[in-house]
Amino acid sequence: MANFILRRLGISVLLLAIVSVLVFVVLRVLPGDPTITLLGGAQGTDKTAVTQVRAQLGLDRPLPVQYWHWVAGLLHGDLGISYFSQTSVNSLVAARVGPTLELALVAIVAAVVIAVPLAVLAAWRPGGVMDRAVAAFTTMTMAVPTFLMAIILVVVFAVRLRVLPSRGYVSFAADPIGNIRLIILPGLTLALAAAAPILRYLRASLADVAESGYLRTAEGKGVAWRRAVVTHALPNALLPTLTVVGMTVGHLLGGVVIIEYIFGWPGLGALIVNSVLKRDYAVLQTGVLFAAGAFILCALLVDVLYGVIDPRLRVRRKVANP
Repeated sequence: MANFILRRLGISVLLLAIVSVLVFVVLRVLPGDPTITLLGGAQGTDKTAVTQVRAQLGLDRPLPVQYWHWVAGLLHGDLGISYFSQTSVNSLVAARVGPTLELALVAIVAAVVIAVPLAVLAAWRPGGVMDRAVAAFTTMTMAVPTFLMAIILVVVFAVRLRVLPSRGYVSFAADPIGNIRLIILPGLTLALAAAAPILRYLRASLADVAESGYLRTAEGKGVAWRRAVVTHALPNALLPTLTVVGMTVGHLLGGVVIIEYIFGWPGLGALIVNSVLKRDYAVLQTGVLFAAGAFILCALLVDVLYGVIDPRLRVRRKVANP
């Protein structure tokens, strides 16, 4: 098990290094120059001023030197300084991680609460009304773009019914009720988007487990079908579903850019959007790398949990590597 974890950790570090190179190079290749934005626009900008600003920001150095300087800072815990606010990227990211974690936690918990009961209800009577209704719900939520779902929820609950606020953020410590009201719409939007793949995968896993011999044996011993689905099929079907849940958590932790921007949620997603508009390389490359790192970390944790939850996987590894 230890060798497996070390191998996966090495692969994760390698992937993160590749992502850092890609992020750094792509940002420099894309159109736009932060020095032009700092000087107020592209028309009539003095070339001497541009040269001076580029030298101050270190953008006149060769790309390998810039990359090494950035990576060396990362390894020492120094993420750099924002070009525009002259604030350390460490403090900017630290201020945005909390709201993103809060929103991601609410969304993934709500997604699991929605997906698991609906999958079990659909598995109780395969091909029945509930099964078809769940399939229609899954198809609809997966087909509708997340930003459109957010707009629909805002129109219904904030504009028409006027029961929930449409935008804003307040910390739970400052105003618990206000925080809960403000997080409902963005949390529900992300929960519906995340629940659809979890529900679909879990329903398929339950269908596969339902055909297994031990479930038929339990039914033959007098165990009710619904009880057999919950007590026998569901625990076994949850294991392969763990992959989808892990990837969903990684996606949410990375910061859902559009949703945070729509609802005015001050998380990493909103920070990345503002950095893109300004071409703030120092903030943008760190934010994207954080999102990629969260996704890779969740994939690593899922692989480790597989070995912890299912002892058969550890046995297979021992046999394959005697």
